[in-house]
Amino acid sequence: MKKPYIIFDFDGTIANTNDVILASWQATYEHYLGYSLPVREIEATFGETLRHTIGEKIPDAPYEEVRDYYRAYQEAHCDGMVYVFDGVKELFDELRDRGYRIGVATSRTAYSFSNYVKDLGIDKCFDVVVTMEDVKEHKPHPESVNLVLEKFGASPEEAIMLGDTKYDIGCANNAGIDSVLVGWSHYVDEESMAADGFVPTYRIKRPEELLDLI
Repeated sequence: MKKPYIIFDFDGTIANTNDVILASWQATYEHYLGYSLPVREIEATFGETLRHTIGEKIPDAPYEEVRDYYRAYQEAHCDGMVYVFDGVKELFDELRDRGYRIGVATSRTAYSFSNYVKDLGIDKCFDVVVTMEDVKEHKPHPESVNLVLEKFGASPEEAIMLGDTKYDIGCANNAGIDSVLVGWSHYVDEESMAADGFVPTYRIKRPEELLDLI
């Protein structure tokens, strides 16, 4: 067992929340800017904190007001739009059967994360969970992954992290653990990622491919 501790991002890695996130941002931009943005431009913000994205895209509106509008829209429209990616539940089952420990490092609130995983029937799959309230610094800062490792009592060499954005890969890079860029979620601009100094250790197209790496 080369990597007994497996750390996952949530949005876009475990669960397909992409559609509801895109819809929520488009509704928010329409409301505050009067127009929508290209999908690729929104996808490029995946993994950012709401404060950062709102500050960049809607700088003239009060942050808390925009944040609450975005969150309310997402909560009201998530039914039927969020699901676990094909093969991920099966991967969790196989990892647990083989004795691996599973952690999550997410920038979601604990409330939002808890509601989603309960609705998706995967709330019993994780040994350690770190959400946005648990840290002061967010991805690509390594604090969230470092905290997962601390809770596990694990060293960086024993862990690997899966994610779908440059912020996940950067977080893993900065924590000194191997990283996996998943290819089942959305388009990722790897040139932009590399320009920021973040390079994944591995790339996989299907969840089961992880088993060959660990």
